[in-house]
Amino acid sequence: MIFTINNIIKQTPCSLENVRVPLRKGDNVLSRHNLTILFRALFLYLVIPQSLVSQSLPRDVEASFASAVSQSRLQETVHKLVEFGPRMGGTESGDKSAEYLTEQFRSAGLEVKVVQDPELLSYEHTNWSLAVEEPASMKGLIENEWLSGYSPSLAPQKARLVSDGDSEGAYSGSIVLTDKRVRPEFYDRLVKAGAVCILTYAPAEAGKYSDAAFISSLRASAENPIPVFHLSYSNGERLKQELGKEINIILSFSSETVIARKSPKTIVATLKGESDEYYIVCAHGDSDSGGPGADDNASGTAGVVEVARSLKQLIDDQQVVRPKKTIKFIVWGAEIYSTGHYVRRNADALDKILGVMNYDEIGTGATRNCLYFESNELPHNERLLRTLNAVGEEYVGKPGFWEESTTNPSQGGTDSYVFLPDYLRRLNMPDVKIPSVTIYTAAWDELAHLKQTEGWASKAWKGHPDSVTVDFSRYYHSSMDIPSLTTDAEPFNMAWAVKAVGMALLRLAW
Repeated sequence: MIFTINNIIKQTPCSLENVRVPLRKGDNVLSRHNLTILFRALFLYLVIPQSLVSQSLPRDVEASFASAVSQSRLQETVHKLVEFGPRMGGTESGDKSAEYLTEQFRSAGLEVKVVQDPELLSYEHTNWSLAVEEPASMKGLIENEWLSGYSPSLAPQKARLVSDGDSEGAYSGSIVLTDKRVRPEFYDRLVKAGAVCILTYAPAEAGKYSDAAFISSLRASAENPIPVFHLSYSNGERLKQELGKEINIILSFSSETVIARKSPKTIVATLKGESDEYYIVCAHGDSDSGGPGADDNASGTAGVVEVARSLKQLIDDQQVVRPKKTIKFIVWGAEIYSTGHYVRRNADALDKILGVMNYDEIGTGATRNCLYFESNELPHNERLLRTLNAVGEEYVGKPGFWEESTTNPSQGGTDSYVFLPDYLRRLNMPDVKIPSVTIYTAAWDELAHLKQTEGWASKAWKGHPDSVTVDFSRYYHSSMDIPSLTTDAEPFNMAWAVKAVGMALLRLAW
């Protein structure tokens, strides 16, 4: 009989397959010596907390999982989601996305529940136009513009373009060009001065958003009187230069939008385990900025679906039995908002959540090919992140796997933070410590340089061991976050993120 007693002090998974009961030469199998060791082993096994005990799956199961992950299927899912539109919570495109994802999870053989989140003021544009009418030499100049969230519907009209540096008397009946962010006070001032439309190309920094428009929203209201259009840096600078030559520029514009109180739809697909304790693999299903959102976050949504499909395929092929722990695959109807309401709905059972693995932007990277696992400065994240880090180190550089990986400290700004103590306190939730991390390949719109948390230097990281350089997306929150420039350009990023999380779950949930 063979037994294993794992390292209890380190609280690593324990199996009865690694430590053998020794036989001395000439011993009978049932000798006093062997029986003593046998009973000691049995005693230790019985007193070890079962939360620290798991069956170690062979590594060839992880290889089978990796083989089941389909890069082309990930790309196909992203394309389909982007075709629907921005997929904002409570909108028609959001509902179409929810319906599609429900079918994808069901076709994989999972139990699916569609949760109607509380109503919010949703926004969706159905059409818009913006073009230079005069002078003729500038027709066709404006490209890749985007209508700001919560802009009103307006019939087609024409107006003269002026600069925000002109006197406010010039704003009346005009379109105002600015390189500033259109914050509420600025917007209200231009409206009061009689502007009929605003064009912005913030942030006006050379090399940033050169041919794509950075997207933001107006205040969430159905009463905003004039539309705001976002332009690329190149378009904005050209218009500014021409205005400086005192050229008379006439533009036409129109907007069709739908602003109404609607309910986002959150999709919860369940792979049942032997226990009602569970892990969550999640991503926000909306584009967040209101743009195309291929990387942010159709990539993450596709990743959730692909982990679910590939794990279920292992079970269907009888390569593994059903997991000891349940796994829930969740696509939030609206980032942060829907996550918060999930926490509220499950306030009495938050201690059942063993860990959260959140995908956000796993489809691109401007300067590196790296998987990031966040947040490593929180002690209660350690077991989850050590598992992900171990996967990262074990497979780095192998064919079909990542070039580098690392854990990193918190940066904030995504759904995983809703499950962490600070946010739970804000929601007046029970004081529980839920391990919650985000997996991504790029964040924000510029490189971030972070000091590495002590004790977390990764063998899979190619940079300095005491620091982490977090990669960025050139098309973050922009009109050009489209598949051809992000997820199709580097589809391996999505496949890597799926493999890392799936392998971690094989080590944690089985």
